[in-house]
Amino acid sequence: MNTHCAWCERDIRNTVHAPYCCARCEKKANRALAAISVPPTPQQRETRIIRGCLVSLVAVITVTLGLRILAGSPPPPDNIFMAQSAPSPQMDRNAASYKAGQTARRQWNRWLSGQYGERRKGALYWLNAVAGQHARQCDGTVEFALGCFDAHRHMDRIEPQFAISPTFRSGWDNP
Repeated sequence: MNTHCAWCERDIRNTVHAPYCCARCEKKANRALAAISVPPTPQQRETRIIRGCLVSLVAVITVTLGLRILAGSPPPPDNIFMAQSAPSPQMDRNAASYKAGQTARRQWNRWLSGQYGERRKGALYWLNAVAGQHARQCDGTVEFALGCFDAHRHMDRIEPQFAISPTFRSGWDNP
């Protein structure tokens, strides 16, 4: 007749070794149970909490930076903040530079009306940069940068006139 170990349910053919198998299996089971049932010490618990917080913090930072990189630079404002100056009485509205400023502004407005979406935002961003409101950089999405570079090329002919002729600037401000 075969005897079974009470712990591992092995068939023990030799009954002489049965008590040894049972004692060995019982000892293993008690060790496993003791390892599971021991409550963690406060240091182990605190260490786990700190590790969990650090891992979560690193994950949040990584996601945030990844999204910022994908999003590009912040978009410029949609409105133009060019300083409007009222024509002074000594400014001659019939002067050639005043008329040239008005003509340049009308051309700019006509060109700008053909720009849409991110390209338009890029063009307005460059116009505000010419006005000195922020750095002259064309960082952002591809369409934004293309609009910014196109506006830069368009304003290259106009920008020197702002510094040279106040009447040109006055004409630009009053199209």
